[in-house]
Amino acid sequence: MIKALVIVPYEGLLEMMKEISQEIEDIELHIELGNLYEGVAIAKNAENEGYHVIISRGGTASMIQEAVSIPVIDIQVSGYDVLRILTLVKGFSGKAAIVGFSNITQGAATICKLLDLDVKTLTITKDNEVKEKLLGLKKQGYEVVIGDVITMQAAKQLGMTGVLITSGKEAIIDALEETRRSYRLFSRLQQDISLVQTILDSNEQAIGVFDQAAELTYGNARFHNEFHWLQLDNATDVNKLVQETILTNEKQVKTLYINNELWKITTCPVNGATALFFEKAHSNQTIAQSEHGKQNAIELHTSPSRTPISGKSQATQKVLDQIDQYGKRDEPVWITGEQGNGKELVAHSIYLTRKTLGEPLITLHCDVISAEQLKELIKEGFFQRYANEVIFLKHIDQLNSYMQKELLSVLHDENEKKLQWLVSSSDNMDKKIKNGDFHRELFEVLAQSQIQIPPLRERREDIEDLVHVFISDLHPKYGNEVVGIRDDALEQLVHYDWPGNVAQLKHVMEQLFLEAQSYYIEKAAVDIVFKRLEHQAKWNDALSYIDISGTLDEIEKEVITKVLKDEGMNQSRAAKRLGINRSTLWRKLK
Repeated sequence: MIKALVIVPYEGLLEMMKEISQEIEDIELHIELGNLYEGVAIAKNAENEGYHVIISRGGTASMIQEAVSIPVIDIQVSGYDVLRILTLVKGFSGKAAIVGFSNITQGAATICKLLDLDVKTLTITKDNEVKEKLLGLKKQGYEVVIGDVITMQAAKQLGMTGVLITSGKEAIIDALEETRRSYRLFSRLQQDISLVQTILDSNEQAIGVFDQAAELTYGNARFHNEFHWLQLDNATDVNKLVQETILTNEKQVKTLYINNELWKITTCPVNGATALFFEKAHSNQTIAQSEHGKQNAIELHTSPSRTPISGKSQATQKVLDQIDQYGKRDEPVWITGEQGNGKELVAHSIYLTRKTLGEPLITLHCDVISAEQLKELIKEGFFQRYANEVIFLKHIDQLNSYMQKELLSVLHDENEKKLQWLVSSSDNMDKKIKNGDFHRELFEVLAQSQIQIPPLRERREDIEDLVHVFISDLHPKYGNEVVGIRDDALEQLVHYDWPGNVAQLKHVMEQLFLEAQSYYIEKAAVDIVFKRLEHQAKWNDALSYIDISGTLDEIEKEVITKVLKDEGMNQSRAAKRLGINRSTLWRKLK
């Protein structure tokens, strides 16, 4: 049985709590009337009297949380409560304002903005701020004040109309459910800690945690078994991965050879420390890195992106139909389209349609892998090893003629276990074949089924759906308050040509989302972003004509001269754009 002390700030809530207490059996409720400091005084003895939790509301709950160590559950002001009161005050002729602690005003302010209601909202942090706020409102002609008990009492003392935001039965029921959750959490905490330790020790992953001084602070049983010798000082690659995690404060994933074995390592920042998760790479997996070591030439995905393909255009619907159709076959599929148009997403969608036994999707980055690496993979029997699985040849048109012939030899040598090939390239394959830049037979073998993704400018009716999908996707990532986009702002996006296609639209939407000042993305914000794009395009064009055959000083002088011309020979603007002062600009031009 949960023993809970309920401290309510007004009589009506006390009576409602008494009524509800008769309907529940698993919580023993002891109900007291007390507002703010009176409530805090009652709460201070609760822990000694064996209560598991305290339930209160508004400012009283906030003050109690600061005074006790046991859980305090706030009876939240729900949207129903606010709407009920706002509906009530619609009949008042005077100007209305909401004044209270943040746990009341935040939700109320949001609803007022969403409904375009002309109700001012003021947040207090201490009870002694209420009178000053109300005096200010009264001078501005406000007659009706909505808030908690303290607001209502102060309003009446000043001759204003005070309206109490009361809690409905649904808010109390939610608070009781939160009480049950908190009780379960605290009563099982020690049991959970023991259970987690057992799970970590039985985990097939090796897990180690290093502090900022590169000292091991935790390792599960698998870690101590596999890496008892590991010290970051003598493990350069692992140490580098940890340092990248610390610098970026973001998760890092990399595959490394350690003690002649291939390990996929995931690092995560955790309260100033770094957690490392070591997982044996897929059996017989071969990883080749680019010459600069920045990207793996081969990636192995067991759970690729499940992002849905959005759009109502006929072109997009045709692509979706083709994905469904080709996903039921094993034959190769060649996907073409301009850069940034979602070719990889289409490949992932076909793979997910075909996936049956949990086999991975193997992506070979043809723009990264070298001829030597491809030859080594063929020699090792890499493609035969993954027979009956899906291999995605990304940017196949970037392979040179030697590598194209090597790949064609793999296709000719296929045994009864045929590989499932997915391929992506740019749109101009006919021209490349005609010019002899791409092997015709290789194309004919792999392009038995083709999907062509039109550029975004040719399917503008998809843009509205994509915009709303991106806004929805950005909410869990950034968590701001944007809920939509104005019609005139959307129209601007629809009429733009999008040379970078869907990827560019997604990038622009992320900028607009982060820079939005209200619940809706405005046209003015779109205009600003488009000006940036125009400016960047001009800058890129200018740089493309700069002669880089000269010395560094000559190249620098040419860049400065072009910026000056772009700024109408205005030295102040040119210097600001280049990030230098005018005297430095003048000296470099001498």
